[in-house]
Amino acid sequence: MNLKCIVIDDEPYARDLLSDYIEKLPFLELCGCYSSGLGALSVVKQEQIDLVFLDIQMPDITGIDFLKALTNPPKVIFTTAHAEYALDGYELNVLDYLLKPFDFNRFVKAVDKAFVAYPAHSLPTEENNSADYLFVKDGRNIVRLAFSDILFVKGLKDYVKIKTEQGQIISLLTLKGLEEKLPSHRFARVHNSYIVSIEKIESVVKNKIKIGGDMIPISNSYRKHFLRQIGNSEG
Repeated sequence: MNLKCIVIDDEPYARDLLSDYIEKLPFLELCGCYSSGLGALSVVKQEQIDLVFLDIQMPDITGIDFLKALTNPPKVIFTTAHAEYALDGYELNVLDYLLKPFDFNRFVKAVDKAFVAYPAHSLPTEENNSADYLFVKDGRNIVRLAFSDILFVKGLKDYVKIKTEQGQIISLLTLKGLEEKLPSHRFARVHNSYIVSIEKIESVVKNKIKIGGDMIPISNSYRKHFLRQIGNSEG
């Protein structure tokens, strides 16, 4: 499920840059660019917009006054050349404050906060989406990761190592956060530090799972649930 977003900025260059950045992220859907907040008011009030990239100093109405005029505003990321408005952004509960000029990497970090605010958009499971993939960050890149390519996932504090058919991906996620994005009928938590792809399991020997050239431990706390998932019991 995509995040529907609009850009409001009186500078043509800024609108073009943000449009280009948005198009690079397939999970963002650009629904319009506006040079004034007045032109965008009716769109935000009448349509389901998830995210607004909003300049502050604009003619007719400032970005701050625009946001105050909305009774039920969408999530907002301020884009401005003026650092002195940071406090206003905090008080208005905006997601992030992009100080111009900003690069694509900084833009992606701001967008990440939108997915935390809209968790349902980032869960491509069968319950809310028929997709068989998800998007994860790999360094500075955002990559599309097919569920069928995943062998197992190892949690390492604040990031995870995802072992795939092609290699591995290191992503700044928690294991619990990734577990919530994976369909439970295809993946099993088998240890505090491991999630495995059920379809990639070659064998289960005592408290070890063989997947490819790796042996994954099964902890006692996850063993019974895991065995039920794969259609076995302790007996």
